[in-house]
Amino acid sequence: MPAKHVSEASTTTVDDVLARMSHALGPDWMAAMGVQPETVRTWRKRGEVPARQLMRAAQQAGRPLEYFSGTSGLPSTAPQRQADEDEFTQIEMLDAHISAGHGAVNGPHEVIGRFAFRSSWLQSRGLGRHNAKIVRARGRSMADRINDGDILLVNTSVDTLTQDGVYVIELEGENYVKLLERDFGTGGVRIVSYNPAYPPQVLEGEAANRLRICGRVIWHGGEL
Repeated sequence: MPAKHVSEASTTTVDDVLARMSHALGPDWMAAMGVQPETVRTWRKRGEVPARQLMRAAQQAGRPLEYFSGTSGLPSTAPQRQADEDEFTQIEMLDAHISAGHGAVNGPHEVIGRFAFRSSWLQSRGLGRHNAKIVRARGRSMADRINDGDILLVNTSVDTLTQDGVYVIELEGENYVKLLERDFGTGGVRIVSYNPAYPPQVLEGEAANRLRICGRVIWHGGEL
């Protein structure tokens, strides 16, 4: 499985998590995270660190979420660090925002961070650093399955529609994340949104040929 949600760690204290943030990001970790001391005091009072902050720490540190949630211990030796690197693979996150709404236009993509996934899980799905990227969804058309701000793990080596599924696509110069279904009656493609407020779109003939598949979505994650 990829990184777990942080709420699973029942024995890890807020101070444990803060120590891991300091260890991974350095003594100026609060500045790096963009948080204030009063925010940290609120975390201690509530007894938890918000999931979005742990995801940010994992992205900036290039470590798995388990490291901060308490299901993975602090590395103390070089062999242990090597074991961690073998166990997890860091996947680049791009600054692209993929529309789950009315379309988003993205230019050249910069790498803005990395998320760590279990190497064995990636390999079981034919993924690795060479053909996996992370982008962020924007919009409501795929709610409540994929919500605004969710991160998407995309297999970028997939560029044809051989089976129905959720894909990142480009159509008329705009990027979307949509469910694609083959229409065997017309030989075209149905573009479906999970949100029923957005009606399906059917592409046939030349219109279907203009659809470009940028990759298949393998996994997504977001805040509870």
